[in-house]
Amino acid sequence: MSTAMERAESLLHDADAIETFSRPRTLTKPGAFEWFFVILGGQVLFLPFILLLGEQELEAEQYIHWYYWLSVIIGSPHVYSTYVRQQRKIREGRTSRWFGVPLYLGLVGLLTLIHKAGLFVETITLVNVWQSFHYLRQTYGIGCLYGGQAQFDETDRRLRWWAYHLVFPYLIIGRWDMLYDAWGGHSYHLIPYNFDESFMKLLGVIGCFGLYAALVAEGRLIRRNGSSYSPTGLICYAVCMGIHYYGFMLVDHFHRGFEAVTFFHAMQYLALVWVLERKQRAASGNRWIVAVPNLVGFSIFWLTLYLLGFGWEQYLTTALEHWWIIASTILLSSISVHHYVVDSFLWRRTAGS
Repeated sequence: MSTAMERAESLLHDADAIETFSRPRTLTKPGAFEWFFVILGGQVLFLPFILLLGEQELEAEQYIHWYYWLSVIIGSPHVYSTYVRQQRKIREGRTSRWFGVPLYLGLVGLLTLIHKAGLFVETITLVNVWQSFHYLRQTYGIGCLYGGQAQFDETDRRLRWWAYHLVFPYLIIGRWDMLYDAWGGHSYHLIPYNFDESFMKLLGVIGCFGLYAALVAEGRLIRRNGSSYSPTGLICYAVCMGIHYYGFMLVDHFHRGFEAVTFFHAMQYLALVWVLERKQRAASGNRWIVAVPNLVGFSIFWLTLYLLGFGWEQYLTTALEHWWIIASTILLSSISVHHYVVDSFLWRRTAGS
């Protein structure tokens, strides 16, 4: 029995996003840019503004102003940055070409059929739950990337895996449950669900075991590494739990929490793709990319993706609605689903950095 369990757990670890970076031989130490944009997701810049702005202001203009520009300026570029990484992985032979345009077109066809069958809202609801898992797995990957130590073994890796994943059900289901309270039990876009309170308490207890695993893991690392111990992994964990609890669980902060967690996720992802692509291109001989100041290069990268995304979303897809009335709905929903599917492969150990 123990052998089978160890084998199953090993398979889970093999599929972990960015898990390869957790090994001591590839110990990664973050610089100032990575601390600000990747680990902290730019929270120092935007969270005080969101909290100062207040819930009522965000609620009053949610569909006209704040949510729209949050999506256009930050959300879209982070999604399209996926394809920058994917294209390189296809060139390197680390991922299949079928996961590119062919998969996207397949998803467009599938969502079209689902829409005609009258199951589109149900499907997007499940995609929204997947989105919550996607958000959390990303922060787990960041913890793997920057949370290594000089003395770091297989038990440490397992404890870290459980520390994150035991809390995930509570946050994912909690977000779904919170939407029910925030929307008064009804929405035209998603299907909220009112989970039983005792069930949520059970998930909370399971989540506490995850927090305990995190403390045990850090205690082991402190004891073995001594003065060379780095708290970066613990900070990554605290940021993950803090921002997602705030964004997923607090109905009184629903709009502020949505803004905060969306900004955090998008900024963290966008900055991480830039960091890795910049390093890879510099290593392959493109020295000009290193000559450009990091923040300037990141701004250009961000602006380019913003302009391309804005043109696609605000002009091309809407123009297609003259011939296909649900063009924007299907094409943009397919982009989101494609982003989640592709990410399940792009960040695996086999894909490399």
